[in-house]
Amino acid sequence: MKKIIIFLLFIFSFLNADISQYFPKLDSRVIDEAKILSPNVKKDIDLILKEEEEKSSNQIVVVILNSLHGYTIEEYSYQLGRYWQIGQKDKNNGVLLVISMDERKIRIEVGYGLEGALTDKIAHEIINYTIKPNFKANQYELGILKAVNEMIASIKGEYVAKPKNSEFNDVINAFIPLAFFALIFISMFINSISRKLKSQFLYKVTNSSMGSSFFAFFSYIMSEAFTTSNLIVALIVFIVVFIFNLKTARDVDFDKLSKSNYTNSSRNSGGFGGFNSSRRSSGGGFSGRGGSFGGGGASGGW
Repeated sequence: MKKIIIFLLFIFSFLNADISQYFPKLDSRVIDEAKILSPNVKKDIDLILKEEEEKSSNQIVVVILNSLHGYTIEEYSYQLGRYWQIGQKDKNNGVLLVISMDERKIRIEVGYGLEGALTDKIAHEIINYTIKPNFKANQYELGILKAVNEMIASIKGEYVAKPKNSEFNDVINAFIPLAFFALIFISMFINSISRKLKSQFLYKVTNSSMGSSFFAFFSYIMSEAFTTSNLIVALIVFIVVFIFNLKTARDVDFDKLSKSNYTNSSRNSGGFGGFNSSRRSSGGGFSGRGGSFGGGGASGGW
């Protein structure tokens, strides 16, 4: 099946010769047309790739595009790899990490010589479990830097496979803010019941829960990414605020509170009492060239 795909891509190269007009100039190991990398981070990634090439002769290039100009990420990356001939001619040890911002697509294109080390499965894991979560959190630099290090680790045979439940964990983490938010409304509902029951304990607990859930919710969503460590921080915030509110809470006169609520409701049109929120190059220097690509790698999006 793979040979058929390679053959079709080879035929496609003759039918779409003009695609090369959309290729950027190969003047660095990190080509950032979209300008999403800071100068310092771009320099750091370039240095990592340069050191890898000096040690192993493997050539890795990161390409960040504005657009694919109507082509699929697979077509564009395959043709770009053949056009640039990244990697040594006798080793075919080139790798391209291609990112297109307009289409929100990612592709790791692997030369023939490295397909046994940087397999399609590993490329898929790097895209879906490393790049994708960071890109969703707008952490583009971190996602690319981690991906580069993982690609190098895989080539060295040091890559550690991601757990199979990584995607499940991502889904669970995405629902954590909703859980905190739901807890706020549940606390409000039980709080209204505590007034009717005139239960001091239940009233204090639900009041404390509302405040602590609110702070935990915002401490989590304001984090750079939804991770386990950020969840732990949010839970700590929840516990600390909850205990503080509970200890400082005073007894209330439910009769006066009831009269106050009645007076307020008669003056206003009704509804929920809410809270306001405000939103807030390095040079080339390649030692080789002449590597060949055959369609190996993986693709994804965010």
